[in-house]
Parts: sequence; structure tokens; C-alpha cells
Amino acid sequence: MSNVISGDHPSESHPLDSQAQEASERLQLALDSGAIVGTWVWDVPTDRFTADERFARSFGLSVQMCREGLPLELVTQSIHPEDVSRVDEAITLALAVGGDYRCEYRVLNTDGVYRWIEANGRVETGSDGRARRFPGVLLDVNSRRAAEVERDRVTTLLRTFTAAVPGVVYAKDLEGRMLVANQGTSLLIGKPPEFYLGKTDYEFFDDKAQAQVIMATDRRIMDSGQGEQLEEVVNLADGSAATWLSVKTPLVNADGNVIGLIGSSIDVSARVKAEAALQELNQTLEQRIAQAILEREQIEEVLRHSQKMEAVGQLTGGIAHDFNNLLAGISGSLELISTRLGQGRLTDVEKYVNVAQGAVRRAASLTHRLLAFSRRQTLSPQVTDVNGLIGGMEELITRTVGSSIELKVTANSELWPALIDSAQLENSLLNLCLNSRDAMPQGGRIVIETANEWLDPRLDSEPALIAGEHLCIRVSDDGMGMSSAVVSKAFDPFFTTKPIGAGTGLGLSMVYGFVRQSGGQIKVESVEGQGTTVVMHLPRHITQVVQQEPALPVASEPLIGQGEIVLVVDDEASVRMLVSEVLSDLGYTIIEAADAFAGLQVLQVLQSDARIDLLISDIGLPGGMNGRQMANAARECRPGLPVLFITGYAETSVLDKCHLEPLTEVLTKPFGLDALASQIKDLIRAGR
Repeated sequence: MSNVISGDHPSESHPLDSQAQEASERLQLALDSGAIVGTWVWDVPTDRFTADERFARSFGLSVQMCREGLPLELVTQSIHPEDVSRVDEAITLALAVGGDYRCEYRVLNTDGVYRWIEANGRVETGSDGRARRFPGVLLDVNSRRAAEVERDRVTTLLRTFTAAVPGVVYAKDLEGRMLVANQGTSLLIGKPPEFYLGKTDYEFFDDKAQAQVIMATDRRIMDSGQGEQLEEVVNLADGSAATWLSVKTPLVNADGNVIGLIGSSIDVSARVKAEAALQELNQTLEQRIAQAILEREQIEEVLRHSQKMEAVGQLTGGIAHDFNNLLAGISGSLELISTRLGQGRLTDVEKYVNVAQGAVRRAASLTHRLLAFSRRQTLSPQVTDVNGLIGGMEELITRTVGSSIELKVTANSELWPALIDSAQLENSLLNLCLNSRDAMPQGGRIVIETANEWLDPRLDSEPALIAGEHLCIRVSDDGMGMSSAVVSKAFDPFFTTKPIGAGTGLGLSMVYGFVRQSGGQIKVESVEGQGTTVVMHLPRHITQVVQQEPALPVASEPLIGQGEIVLVVDDEASVRMLVSEVLSDLGYTIIEAADAFAGLQVLQVLQSDARIDLLISDIGLPGGMNGRQMANAARECRPGLPVLFITGYAETSVLDKCHLEPLTEVLTKPFGLDALASQIKDLIRAGR
């Protein structure tokens, strides 16, 4: 079978190859069900065939050799000689066209017995269209094949048996008296012809009820003049019951008058029993097939859960690694600040403060990227002219990617507007351009294109994409490109092909989360050695872009309060303390509450004799009531109360700025104290 490997292909590195044995071990318990009797992975270019222990036993092969890898030719030596050519043709066809592979054949087991198996696999091709990798599983179908052989044998015996049974042929007059009958009739009745000739069924059958049924049927046929074919249950002379297939036709004379009845019957008891047995066999087969399908689904669920847990482990490991580094910088800086203050060396304190603040900013950036990937970031969507946004970024992108990269923008002049967070879209475009730059270390070209498209999910490979009108943004480069294995993981958090320390692996995942949260879709098209294209589809917004008039300059006001009362509600004591300290220093009067019920009680108790100028609340609060629900309840007794939400992430889209009620703003943690003071000043002034 070595002739199925055509050409010398360069060996590709497949991350999953090294995991074949590990995957088999993870599925060991599931494989004990017996539905799957082996798994394999065939690296086609190197003709290295690896398989698990069950596969080795099924083919009568060495377990060690199957684990280490062996040529396909050694594997196929166990196939039944009558099946070899058919398997060869199936493998050759699968390698030629790629995709799914299925074939049933017999293999010699270690006990010296050939058994039927079903091989299911899928040929994966490389960028050049040639077969690269061929994984699959073996299913035990020996019982099913044996059952099918037995069914065919029973059917053949049934036909032979039916043909060999002597039939019954007879004729009766209008009164039902037997006129003539053959030997089969004598055998049926258990009496010689002289006993029943000239008599009715009622006279010579011992079972009178049965005789009455037969005579009534005969009378109906003679009266109607129409023949019938029917099955009759007859009690035989030996006391057993038989099922007879009878054909009864009126006997007509030369004048066309009915003068009697001609009948013939054959014993079909064996056929009826065989059909019942066959039906029972089919039901058994259906039950086994259903059980096999259920077991396969259970195995697939185990595999999916295992893969999910691996992804969660990778994600949490990446987060822990990055945050531990950041916390080390913050903790170390704080310890040095404490030491220097104790030593009275104040000149170094500012340096350590800057280090700690830098670590905090990087932690906030990391959290922002995670929230973007999970689609939990707080967005500020607005009607955006995407062409104008890209045009305004050209100079920035050109400076960022460097002089060795040529940037070209091809914009559709009739591009539809989008309802999008323009700042996040700018970040996403910049991220994609930076990825393109990194893929072209020797220089190259980046092309940004925009277009209008009508998308039909029935013709698109992305079922999650909503049908209708979309604007499309393509960012292409002619860099190194990516393999299909890398493309499949491109949006995974913390996945990166860059060297350690050169990237967090969150850039594309952040872009993915932002686009999906905005109602769009994103996909990657890449060919190794030729380049990569990232395509973003955003839903069209049916409105006109409103040109904003430049704001008139406003004289700056000092961010100092005049004793206004601010209620701060947050379950995190450190956040309450920091916010209260800052606001107290700015001249505000502070009231604190640790949860929504305590905050609402303050608002309700004080409504008769004191004012509250501003409510500052976290969104996620303990006790069954969140910050948004508390604010809604507070505004029932204090209409027009200004509210500032401070949150680590937005739980729902109602917290996007385009959905907020008047006199409501959102500030995302962590935030600068200047930004906090400015928001408070603006809200209190607007509330007046």
C-alpha cells in the first residue's frame, strides 16, 4: 500500500501530532465503552503512522511500534486479502481529494481471527493542496456485520422452505362442500380424501369456530364475484397453528354464473416467524446503533470538555503569569517606598511611585484586553464615518509601522455608516497593522480596504453572522502568512507565535471580542509564505453621519467642591476609602455605604430633610440588588439624581453610553483620580 503516498512533501510541524498519545490517554475511560476500538494519526509526508494501544490490538501490531510510529505498509498487512484492494482505493481517493474517509474491512486480530471494523477519518491538506495529516478512529462493526449475514441466511432459508412446502388446492360448490382436493389438503386436515369430499368445513373441521370463519369468507367471495388474497390462521390436525396465504377465486360456469369457489393455500408460518425474527433483529440492530451513537456522543463530549479545560488552563495560566509580574512591580515599589520613607530618603520615592503606576497601567491594559475578548467592556458606540476614521489614522499608522512598510488605503466612496465605538475601532485597526508589520520583518505592504456587502449565512462559512447589509474592512499584508493550525488559534487569548516577552497574545483576541460585541464578525484568511488578510464585518447603521460642530472653548474651573453631599456605594472597602479621601480633599461631604440596600436606605431616610447631590456606585454589588437597580429605585424618590457608575466591566449593553439615562455616566476601573474629580464636577453642575 506504499503506492498511495505520492511525491516528496516537505514535512510540516503540526502541534496536534505530539498530542496524539496524550489525547488517547485522556479518552481511555471513554474508549472502555467498546464503541471506539482505536484511534490513529498518519503524518502523510513522512509516512509516520501512530496509533493507540487498542488500535494495535485490533491490527495485531506491536503497541510500542504504534506509539513510536511505523509505515502505513506495515499497518495494512493485517487487512484481509479480499479487502486490501478496496481499502487501497479508498485511501488513494481520500488522499487525492481530501476531506472525510470511511471504509469497512476485516483485520486480523491478535487471537488470529478476522473481525470487521469501520475506519472513519479525515484527510487534512496543506496550503499546497496536498495531503498532510490523516487522523481517524476505528469502530467495532463485527457484531452488526454478523447480524446482517445471519439475516441474509434466514431470508434464504425462508424462501427455500416456502417453495418446498406442499400447497393446498381445492374446489367447493355453492354450499361450501368440498368437490376436489390435492394431497396437501389431506395433510392439512389430517384425513384421507374420502373423509372430507362432499362435506363442508363445519362438518370435517374439529374447530367449529375456525370452520365458521372460513365458510363466511368463502360465502363473501362467491356473493361478490371478486377474488381475494388473504392470510388465515389454521389449526392443524396435530394441534399446532399455522398461517396460510390463501388465494380464493369464484368458480364460474360457461354462462358466467358463480357455481362455487377455487382455492389454493401455502403455509407461510415460517415466513411470518422469520419476519418477526427479522423485525426483532432489526430492532436489536437499531438499539445497538443508537447505543453506539450515544456512546460516541458521550466520548465527543468528554473530548470537548477536555479541550475546554485545557483552554481554561491556558487562559488562567497566562493571566496569572502576567499579573504576578505586575503585582511584583507594584509590591516591590510599595515596599521600597515604605523603606525610603522610614530612612527619610524622599528623593527616590517618586521613581518608585512611577514604577508602581506604570505596572497599574499595564494591568489595566491587560484587563481591558480580557474584557474586550469576553465582550464585557464598556463601549461608547456612535454613528461613525469609517472612511473618515481610517483617513485620519493614515499618518499615525505610517509612523507606527515604520518606513520599510508601504501603506495603501482603498476606500469605497459610498461606504455605509456604522454604529461603533470609534476609539475601539481605531485601536483594533492599529493592532491589526502592527501584527502585519511584525509579519514583514524585511518590509512589505499593508492594504486597508472598505466595501459594502450583503451577507447570506447560507453561503457563508460563519453561521454566527447575521444576514443583511454590512460594511467590510479588510487589512491585508504580504508577509509570512500562517498555517491552518495557527489560524485556528489566532483569536485564542494568550496564544502568540512571537518570542517570549515580545507579546501577550491578546491583540487579536481583543479585536475579536470588540467586533463580536459590536454585532459583527471577524475572520482570518492566510496562506503561508503569501500573506494574511483579516476581514471585519460590521452591521450597517441606517442613519446619516452627523457632523459635529467644534465645541466652543470653556473657561476651566477649579475642581473644588462647595460642601456638596456625595453618597459612595461600593462593597470594596479600599475603593470606598480612596474615593472618599479624594472627594473630602476636594471639599465634598461624603456618606459611605457597603451595599445597595444600605445605600438605598440612606437615600430614603435623608430624602425629607437633606439633599444628595450625587450618587457614586459600583455596578456589581452583593445582597441581590446591583448598582443599576439601586439607582433606578433612588430616582423614584429623588427624580433627576445624578449617578456615576464605577465598574470593572459592563454586564449588559444598557451601560453603553448610548443607552444611559440623562445625568448618568460610567467610569471604568481602574481610573485616574483627576478623571474621577472631573466627572463628579460635571455631573453635579449638570444636575443643578
